[in-house]
Amino acid sequence: MNKNMPDWWRQTEPQWKQAFAETIFRHSNEPTPDELALVYNAPAIRFAGPTAFFPNMTFELTNLSGVLALANLETLVVINHKIESIKEVNTFESLKSLFLLGNQITSLEGIENLTGLEMLYVQDNLIESIKPVEKLLNLKELYVNGNRISSLEGLTEMHAEKLEKFFCKPNDLLKQKEILRVERELGIKCREV
Repeated sequence: MNKNMPDWWRQTEPQWKQAFAETIFRHSNEPTPDELALVYNAPAIRFAGPTAFFPNMTFELTNLSGVLALANLETLVVINHKIESIKEVNTFESLKSLFLLGNQITSLEGIENLTGLEMLYVQDNLIESIKPVEKLLNLKELYVNGNRISSLEGLTEMHAEKLEKFFCKPNDLLKQKEILRVERELGIKCREV
């Protein structure tokens, strides 16, 4: 057992203890050491709020504090909740896939150093800028449609090599001129959902 695991669980907010109870433990009793180890060492974890397709929770989370100590995560899914900030995700060095669609996220601040990230799904939020993806050159899939983006600044020619799926439309504030610039100058196809 990792020596930090009991501290992590003791410091976990009640909303997150309930989230783990509903999605993983499937009971409301105190989790066993084996159950905690299962969560603490999980490579993938999914929290889908009640309005999601195929929800696995009955309520909406308001932050990401409950997963911050889970250093082994490669895939994190926290969809259809009331998350506003993702600054905390900067600790997930091994993260490959991040699904945060359908929240209330206003900024991508926090993902700047997640250079191993291959999939980022942040559609249907309140994001105004994708500038923080500038160093994420391993992205293969990027979904930013349904936000408040007016510029695609942050994408570079170096993204074009690996970025296979880039969905930025619709975004009401994104002008056709900006879309054409990215397609022509960077060689990145801007797709619509």
